[in-house]
Amino acid sequence: MSNADVPITSYDFRSGPLRGTHLTLFPHSLLHRGGNFLETIPIHAVAAIRVTFAREDGKLGWGAALVVIALILVALSGPLASLAGSAANEVAAQVQGGTGVGSAVISVFQSLQSFARALPVVAVALVLWAAALFALGWFGVTTLTLTLGAVERAYPVRGRNAMLYDFAEAASERLLSGRR
Repeated sequence: MSNADVPITSYDFRSGPLRGTHLTLFPHSLLHRGGNFLETIPIHAVAAIRVTFAREDGKLGWGAALVVIALILVALSGPLASLAGSAANEVAAQVQGGTGVGSAVISVFQSLQSFARALPVVAVALVLWAAALFALGWFGVTTLTLTLGAVERAYPVRGRNAMLYDFAEAASERLLSGRR
């Protein structure tokens, strides 16, 4: 077994879109292997290696928007329910027979009242959804990016991942030592 066959380091993707694949750094190549593919990248073809961590601002923003929508729904539910209930009572007092158009209008107002009473439940669901988005956005993504001429390959991992930083550092050292 020559030195070219001995891996320097490797990284296993345990979550995210690349789950089940792994990167292996050899002295002259970088190997990305999955269940149904194999990609070998010669080290001399790599122009740059970058590893970054970023929080996902889009998910944080959507989480904040969902909280605001939930607050609006809670604020509207009480007045809307009382308005629909009083309108149904007023129409019921004016209609004597309880048949025809009057009963249909009463049913519409009672349905609106029931819908307004359900708005706080919808608001709780929105807050739970917002909490999940906040968590995902706050955990962020660590991304290893290889620049190969005019092409970039990105390898994202959820959260701040020190092992991916270590892998990128080893790959950078190998890239630089090959160019000396």
